[in-house]
Amino acid sequence: MVFENFFAYSSMIEEKGLDIGFELYGVGHLIWLVSILIVTVIISNIYKNSSHLQKEKIKRFFAVAILLSEILKDIVLAIAGADMIGYLPMHLCSFAILGMMAHSYGHWQEVTGQLMAYAFFPGAIAALLFCNWTEYPFLNYMCIHSFAFHGWIVCYFVMLYRAAEIRPSYSGLWKTVAAMLLTSIPVYFFNTAFDTNYLFLNEASEGSPLVIVWNLFGTRFGEIGYLIGAALLVIIVFHILYVAYKLLSKIFREKGKTR
Repeated sequence: MVFENFFAYSSMIEEKGLDIGFELYGVGHLIWLVSILIVTVIISNIYKNSSHLQKEKIKRFFAVAILLSEILKDIVLAIAGADMIGYLPMHLCSFAILGMMAHSYGHWQEVTGQLMAYAFFPGAIAALLFCNWTEYPFLNYMCIHSFAFHGWIVCYFVMLYRAAEIRPSYSGLWKTVAAMLLTSIPVYFFNTAFDTNYLFLNEASEGSPLVIVWNLFGTRFGEIGYLIGAALLVIIVFHILYVAYKLLSKIFREKGKTR
């Protein structure tokens, strides 16, 4: 049956020994990535050319929609019988829900804007490029939700960035590092207590650059080495992002002058 595994969840797939997942950068994965890119370009164009009132409505629609999608996901998984301890909103992109809600309703916009630029947007991009839900088939609720959820975050940031409503700064880079550090400490202890892996603090996500970090640092120095290596990777990536944002800003300024 086509929909036989539509509501299958991770532990169910493992228990049944099902081999129904997809390949990274296979045709299906690439179709999702291209589709998200096209939708992001279209919606960011619409947003950029909208009035102030329309922009406020669009932002709030995005924030409320992603919150409702997360609630619906939890309801679906709970009804299906999944152990909900592994599906709590404690990954980086789950925290983006709070950031989007605060930003869209006018609260702490400077702080949440920097978090969007340095943490949530690149986190969502990384999730889409190095999916940790490859065990699911494409015609599966969790697979569809995961692609759509992370694409939603990407689209939200891009439309605000293109409209110059978020301006990444160097101080924002370090504020984001501090926020992630403060968040990681309680999440790490939660992982240790309940055998979870939120924020990928206790184990590298298969197929992601974190595997390289584990191979370089974790195999030699254990979990502490892995955490230090991951922190260094985050800081390096943030600086690369800062340079990229500065270059984009310069390009857009030059474009504006030639018009």
